[in-house]
Amino acid sequence: MYIALVQQSRKPFFYTGAEVSDTLDGRFEIIVLHVFLTLRFLKEQGGQEELSRLLQECLFDDMDRSLREMGVGDMGVAKRVGKMSKAAFGRFEVYTATFGDDAAFAEALKRNVWRGKEVSAPAVALLVDYARKYVPEIPVH
Repeated sequence: MYIALVQQSRKPFFYTGAEVSDTLDGRFEIIVLHVFLTLRFLKEQGGQEELSRLLQECLFDDMDRSLREMGVGDMGVAKRVGKMSKAAFGRFEVYTATFGDDAAFAEALKRNVWRGKEVSAPAVALLVDYARKYVPEIPVH
């Protein structure tokens, strides 16, 4: 499931139409957004706490692996993963609080995904609309 979310996050749509920076930070933000949307979906399904926990573990394990592949030393990995985890949980919290309000959700996305940089209104609207309509392609039993 996590690999499918990462693959979805790599689609050019995010980096062209939605104007997300095609950088490590931009990719991180889109993966976190997909994990949030999937966690939200799983919560709506009910009884999916274990799957939600495993999904979050996959995200943080992937962060660790990616940093190591980039050559970050053992001492720096834990500190960086800690910061990234804190950032991800902060986004989960603010996205949860704003998701039902398109204007508030758009502002949260601007602060996080685009990190306050100039972004066109159509690009923001595209990402808000995408998030509102997104349903992960995962079987839930």
